[in-house]
Amino acid sequence: MKYMRIFVMVLLAMLLAGEVDAQVSVRRSSRSTSEKNVPARGKDKNKDKGKESNKKEKDSNAKPTSAKPASGNNKGANGANPNPVVKKGNANKKQPQSTVLTDGKTLRQQAFDEYQKDEAVETPWQHIVYRELDLTKDANASLYFPIEPMNGLTNLFRVIIDAFSKGELPAYEYLDGREVFTEAFRVKPKDIFDKFDIYYTAKPAENRSKDTLYIVDESNVPSASVLSYFVKERWEFDQKHSKYQRRILCLCPVLHSTGDFSADAVKYPMFWLNYEDLRPYLRDHLVVNQGMNTAARFTMEEFFSLGQYEGDIYKEQNLRGLSLKQQVGDNPDSLKMAQQKLDNDLRAFEDSIWIKDPVPTAAPERKAAHRKLTRSLEGKANTEVKNDSTSVTRDGVESKKNRRTKESVDMEAVEEEKNRKATTHKSVRR
Repeated sequence: MKYMRIFVMVLLAMLLAGEVDAQVSVRRSSRSTSEKNVPARGKDKNKDKGKESNKKEKDSNAKPTSAKPASGNNKGANGANPNPVVKKGNANKKQPQSTVLTDGKTLRQQAFDEYQKDEAVETPWQHIVYRELDLTKDANASLYFPIEPMNGLTNLFRVIIDAFSKGELPAYEYLDGREVFTEAFRVKPKDIFDKFDIYYTAKPAENRSKDTLYIVDESNVPSASVLSYFVKERWEFDQKHSKYQRRILCLCPVLHSTGDFSADAVKYPMFWLNYEDLRPYLRDHLVVNQGMNTAARFTMEEFFSLGQYEGDIYKEQNLRGLSLKQQVGDNPDSLKMAQQKLDNDLRAFEDSIWIKDPVPTAAPERKAAHRKLTRSLEGKANTEVKNDSTSVTRDGVESKKNRRTKESVDMEAVEEEKNRKATTHKSVRR
């Protein structure tokens, strides 16, 4: 019994010690968790306080809005309409990206125009010449006919005078030996019309910022008298795009007028036009092809860009500013030869730039050349044999100096037979 009591007391002591340790561990764990959660709770409280302060500021700055706006232009604080009007049928549609610019040109046309306007910066070689386009030639007739507008077609000078009279196309003074496209040398329609006796009607412009409009009636346009054009060309090698081409820089209409006492027409250059300013108007007018297919039509811009015109070179750019006639002389033959030589040199310069591949000869051509060579060799051999056997005198009679007759051949045969028999008899006697 004594031992039993001792055992029970030890067991109770152990149970009490285990409960104390459990309580201590629970307290320690609770303290650690509380220490970890204290800063997080502080942060959350700060965040909540910041959110509440932002909400209060927004509510204080926001303006009260009614369910129905007082006017149709009611907008928010940032200038945007809080209740935008949505059009029916267009809410879910995607607006396509437009390829047409504000001036009516496509992106491709704009890129082409920018390329045409590029200055000759990357051209290691260039040469400038002046041509005179005679409209009486068949190649240039598309720029002259029809003289009167017909079936939607018109000539080049009417296109120019129409845009020039409205003030849309700038023109510059014709100077002998130079072309200056600045505002100081720009000419007004009134001055040109008064100078060349072209009847017009002055009309005040509706907008005060624009100049007075000058209207020229179709019957008063001297398109029949403009029989030639001066064209300034620049032949260049474009290193950037690796091609040899010619560009038209400017153009000048020339008025032909005959006097009362002379049958020869006098040429009056009117004004210079920058070709890049004239190009948009050339796109809107067609010309008729002069070939077999008269149904084929293309624009005036294509007519110039494709080089369908023909003209004689009357001047090339030089330091002295002399024309070909001043350099060569008044002889028309010498002038024509100089023009053709210069034109051929410009066109043949492209051949000196590129290295062309050799063209292989076809098999039939090689066989024919071989037969021709063998025949020539055989004929040469026959003539040499004939010259050795025969000789021809000056009178054309063949001489018989080296020819053996039949009698001489028979005599030689008889002598050979006699010699053979004599030799046989001698051998028998021995």
